[in-house]
Amino acid sequence: MEKRIPARVASLVLVVLALAPLAASAQTPNACIRAWGEARYGAYGYNHLVHIANSCSVDADCVVTTDVNPEPQNVAVPARTEVVTNTFLESPSRVFTPRVTCTMHGK
Repeated sequence: MEKRIPARVASLVLVVLALAPLAASAQTPNACIRAWGEARYGAYGYNHLVHIANSCSVDADCVVTTDVNPEPQNVAVPARTEVVTNTFLESPSRVFTPRVTCTMHGK
């Protein structure tokens, strides 16, 4: 039997995990990168989307993985934009944990 986590708790966990790297230091290059997950219901299950928002004045190259799909995806995120990538189509699970690591381009 699958244990289910209430949607509000899962959302809070995702927000905390996404913001944890930002809380470490405001001086890091990734201080202006924000990432969060979204499970959107489709025809046969949940699509796992990872949002990456770059408020920096430089572009970023990010590597995205999740606990459900550990296969790394390379995502380019231009300065001052948000990109959404789909990491899993039609998953039976609505809960997942995104992991995003970004490298900033120098000016």
